[in-house]
Amino acid sequence: MLNIQRTSLFKVGLSLLVMIPLVGCVTVPHPFEKKEGSAGGKLTAPPPARLIVPVPTEALLTEKDSAILAQDMVKAMTDQTVPPVVGTAQKGEWLLTIKAQSKDGVVTPQFSIISPDGKVAATRDMMPVSVQDWASGNETILAQVASQTAPMVTDVLKGLEAGVMAKDPHSLKNRPAQIYFKGVTGAPGDGNIVIARQFVTSLKDKSNEIQSKQDKADYIVDCKVSVTDGAAGTRGNPVQHVEIAWHILDKAGKEAGKVMQINDVPAHSLDVYWGDTGSAVGEEAAGGVKRVISNFSGRDEKPLTNGANKGLIAPPELTSKK
Repeated sequence: MLNIQRTSLFKVGLSLLVMIPLVGCVTVPHPFEKKEGSAGGKLTAPPPARLIVPVPTEALLTEKDSAILAQDMVKAMTDQTVPPVVGTAQKGEWLLTIKAQSKDGVVTPQFSIISPDGKVAATRDMMPVSVQDWASGNETILAQVASQTAPMVTDVLKGLEAGVMAKDPHSLKNRPAQIYFKGVTGAPGDGNIVIARQFVTSLKDKSNEIQSKQDKADYIVDCKVSVTDGAAGTRGNPVQHVEIAWHILDKAGKEAGKVMQINDVPAHSLDVYWGDTGSAVGEEAAGGVKRVISNFSGRDEKPLTNGANKGLIAPPELTSKK
């Protein structure tokens, strides 16, 4: 968890709740943070390409139990935001196959990722199980094996994709992301200008550049601010509810993610000047947008180190980008 603290005009600051599929979550406390317990924002990515999970035929299980294991894998991987489907292997599809071997009273299942050209992209051992439990088709055990395997499959897919990106000079591993910023709307006073100016300043670095033409951009970002009357407060101290939504789209127009900034402020305190508050909002939002792009594109992921991805075409996309 990254924890950055600053002082501000407010006692609480911005919180970017970044929920990254396949990666985890990152919570960043900041000056314009939402209050504990209030609604946070989610960063989401569209579903990946299909990954077929054939019913295993070499897993040392009955046909019925093999089908249960395949279904368990689909469920576990859907929970990992990699929605596969159970089905028959088709030419040109990415496959997740499962086999098992028995030795000294222990069964070790093993999964392999098969590329569309039929090559084994990677193979990993799964959770070992006693012969008795495996042969009995214990549904709890099978579900546990699938649950522990799902993150491993995700890591392998990410590593394969990262290997492909590393070899592609046009991927975001080898060049800055081009970002078209549509600006900020809806803020009272000078908020639109102050937030936008700081966002652009904070966004630009060696991995991210502002692109002036939308059709040349990898990502499009816009921001909408909403200020509404809140509770009357105590002792005549009414508040207003400020909600700032940053939308990040890829070049195809699909949502790469969203960053939400939420807080209650003294009523009408932002009617004219945003000052340091606007600067803090823009700076912190830039950090959140960078994270969306990094996680959505996979540009920070490391290729597999065992060489299993040499010469492979791109694996099922974990994001829809690059």
